[in-house]
Amino acid sequence: MNERIGELSKQVDAVVLGTMTGKKQYTFLEHDLEKFYEIIVQQCADYVRENYDHEHAESIAWTMEIDFGLHGDYA
Repeated sequence: MNERIGELSKQVDAVVLGTMTGKKQYTFLEHDLEKFYEIIVQQCADYVRENYDHEHAESIAWTMEIDFGLHGDYA
């Protein structure tokens, strides 16, 4: 598993259960899993904003956030 995923999982108190075939296995409480999803979507949206010099980068990032529920019932 990518080390960045490991870093993000620590932000929501994920627990490492052990390793399978040399790869870490994480477990989350339900509310922590939802927060983990939010963090990943936010990271992706921020990546679009920071790395794409495109006139629609902000609207693409905003749409990603809305589609995944980061702005509540905005849509």
